[in-house]
Amino acid sequence: MKTTIAALTSLIRGNHQNEIQLFPAGEFRANDGRPADCASWVMTREIAESLIQQVNGRETPLVIDYEHQTLRAIKNGQPAPAAGWFQTLEWREGEGLYAVNVDWTDNASQAIAANEYRFISPVFLYDQQGHVTALLHSALTNTPALDGMDAVMLAAASQLAALNTPQ
Repeated sequence: MKTTIAALTSLIRGNHQNEIQLFPAGEFRANDGRPADCASWVMTREIAESLIQQVNGRETPLVIDYEHQTLRAIKNGQPAPAAGWFQTLEWREGEGLYAVNVDWTDNASQAIAANEYRFISPVFLYDQQGHVTALLHSALTNTPALDGMDAVMLAAASQLAALNTPQ
């Protein structure tokens, strides 16, 4: 089975900064046509429940960094400071998958309040059918490129790398 890494972004909403939508319910894709290797990305209750179990099984919270620096740190040698952390995911029927009880750093809280950062971008694995199979981490970013979530803008969907895994 081929598994691919992708990222997309959603708007961080007003006073609900400790709850951020990571994925919309249903099928979604980028305005630029991505993903190219499947019809669309897919998030369902069943997929969300699998991700919730994966995250619940972790001792370490998932990091939210700045501008996907966690992905770039090895190549550019720059640090990848945390903007926040989360350990709890929640499925909301008709809306999608949310990170809840997000613990923002002081710097990130100030940047969000000042509208210096407005979007959250999860990095995830997906299979050949576009089903999200794992959530790796997330980032604060300002490069929206997608539309499509109910009441939320998506952004920056980009294929980052392809991984081959056995079936």
